[in-house]
Amino acid sequence: MEKTFKILLVDDEENVLKALKRLFIEDEGLEVHTASSGREGLELLKNTEFAVIVSDQRMPEMTGVEFLQQAKELFPDAVRIMLTGYADIHATIKAINDAGAYRYITKPWNDKEIKFIIKEALDYFRLIKENKYLLALTVKQKEELNTWSKKLENHVRKQIADLTEKDSEINILNSKLQKYHSGILDVLKKGSSI
Repeated sequence: MEKTFKILLVDDEENVLKALKRLFIEDEGLEVHTASSGREGLELLKNTEFAVIVSDQRMPEMTGVEFLQQAKELFPDAVRIMLTGYADIHATIKAINDAGAYRYITKPWNDKEIKFIIKEALDYFRLIKENKYLLALTVKQKEELNTWSKKLENHVRKQIADLTEKDSEINILNSKLQKYHSGILDVLKKGSSI
């Protein structure tokens, strides 16, 4: 599993990006990237997988919901969080429903709360990745087990065929031995009657 997780912060206000980045700059194991628009964020997503994506809702060119929807298509495992300074319930609901947002955070935020939310999001991302890894491992082990089962089944069939063939040979030899034994008894009976 990864030791360093990448976070993408998207907001058109430079001071917001600086304040957010400052919150996480000292956190070990985090690599923080910023984008000042949804388009810039999408460009970053073309080359980098992020564990957590935090996007402002109100931005020029593209809303946070639109950005998070496209981010979801590129990286469905990334935990998406909506950052909004407006009491826009409709946009928040849309972010949760359409973009699969994990949470939303209102501006102004509480530093401790946002750090806790990001920590939870990273834990959730780890769980997603671990589940996918374990599922893939289970599928692989099942395939290996099926392969070994087929090999064992073929081996058992061959052994049964070999034993059946040997049994037939033994039956033929027993039949010949019985005939030979009967022949000897017949000779002995004839010899004793003389």
